[in-house]
Amino acid sequence: MMVMSRKYTRKIKTAIWRYLLFVVLILIYILPMYVLVNMSLREVSDIGSRLFLPKVFKWDNYTAVLDSAFFTALRNSIFTMVWTVVIEIWLGSMAAYGLVRSGSKLASRFASINMGIMMIPGLALLVGTYSLMVRIHAVNSLWGIIFLSVAGGIPGTTFLFMNFIRAIPTALDEAAAIDGAGVFRTYLSIIMPQLKAITITRVIMTAVGAWNNYLMPVFLLQKKSKFTIILLIKSAFDSKGGIGNLPHAAATCVLGMLPIIILYIFVQRYIIEGQIDSAVK
Repeated sequence: MMVMSRKYTRKIKTAIWRYLLFVVLILIYILPMYVLVNMSLREVSDIGSRLFLPKVFKWDNYTAVLDSAFFTALRNSIFTMVWTVVIEIWLGSMAAYGLVRSGSKLASRFASINMGIMMIPGLALLVGTYSLMVRIHAVNSLWGIIFLSVAGGIPGTTFLFMNFIRAIPTALDEAAAIDGAGVFRTYLSIIMPQLKAITITRVIMTAVGAWNNYLMPVFLLQKKSKFTIILLIKSAFDSKGGIGNLPHAAATCVLGMLPIIILYIFVQRYIIEGQIDSAVK
């Protein structure tokens, strides 16, 4: 009885610590969001505690943001995000398929080279990258940002797809070839459907990265008409009413986060499926 009692007590303690840790983690993630939303609904003169609700809910902060360049920045962000995702996933998956199925020594060496490329921080390449973009007249160009985002993301995308394509039997390729399918049709009709979960996971990762891209846009996009959401948020703090008008800046942050949060809500099931597939394979 004593042994059973000790085991039961140990289970209760473990459960309590587990729930406490869960609550702490929730607070770590939720509290900053709560403070941000709380601040966005305040008047400039309201300097009360950020943990309590404001005296007056000032929805005009959001109206002011929407009346500014918000929709232009939103359109620019969506444009760069969509094209970055499409080009990176297409080129990365095709490169991975070609390398894995070629059976050449290049494919085996690519993994180590690729890992080395991914370890190089983007900041280390900033001066050379900026000089190149100036030379090819890509400053203030959304396509220039797309080009840099794709170039930076393809190594990781290719490496990820290679690991999953290796798990697909080559017998499927051989059967498709017997039926008269070419390499591209095999890739499109046979291979890609097998990679649905990981493709969607990588799409989300790439989309979030493109949406939050700050380093290159802050140097290359100097015209306000070319600003993305991230640069609009930065300008909310840098503008004349920025630091002095924190509620307006907070409202800009909230509206800037909403699209990507909504996207995540709709596709979170596929992200979980991709993580499970990764663990299994």
